[in-house]
Amino acid sequence: MDNEATVVPLFGIPVFNTNIGEATQKEIDYVKGVDYERMNVKNGWYSSDKYVLDKPELAPLKNRIMAGLELFVRGVLHVRQGIDFYMLNSWSVKHDKEDWGQSHVHTNCLLSGVYYLQTDEKSGQIRFRRDTNWTNLFPISVDLEYDDFNTFNSRVWSFQPQNGMLFFFPSHLLHSIDDNESDNQRYSLAFNFYARGKLGTKEFELELK
Repeated sequence: MDNEATVVPLFGIPVFNTNIGEATQKEIDYVKGVDYERMNVKNGWYSSDKYVLDKPELAPLKNRIMAGLELFVRGVLHVRQGIDFYMLNSWSVKHDKEDWGQSHVHTNCLLSGVYYLQTDEKSGQIRFRRDTNWTNLFPISVDLEYDDFNTFNSRVWSFQPQNGMLFFFPSHLLHSIDDNESDNQRYSLAFNFYARGKLGTKEFELELK
């Protein structure tokens, strides 16, 4: 008797993770030098400029990020040619020691991402959380215990960021950032994307420009 079994990861939520190389010192110095304002919840700083990657000083870095996006959209999601994703906005984030990022989603966009310029092993992990309305396995009202965690049974999945690491994920996916326990400030760039092109056909056709 053939005892082989197959598990198909149906309807998963993709989190794309790659390393596109560290930023140059010139790029890091530029990000550190922009004007920052304290976030409303007082747990971090973000740049006053919400289009920071549109600046000429960061153009090469933006090109690398957009190349990573193309790999995710075409190579992983297989979105057809003619539907393109473009960057809506971008901002830099600074976390001092003991700063952190609360669980949140990004609104008015389809895909979001983050790129790490300066981080270390004590800067904190980025954590993606399963929304209580997303029932991929058992409902939230059933609290089973597991011997080990994997992408099927986990409610939280964490990554340890490194310099040069790039993430893309659906904007509706809850995520948070641990406390920065390092003596060094943590710097990252965040960005959002939307799609344009013709979606659907005939009476269901929609053209986004």
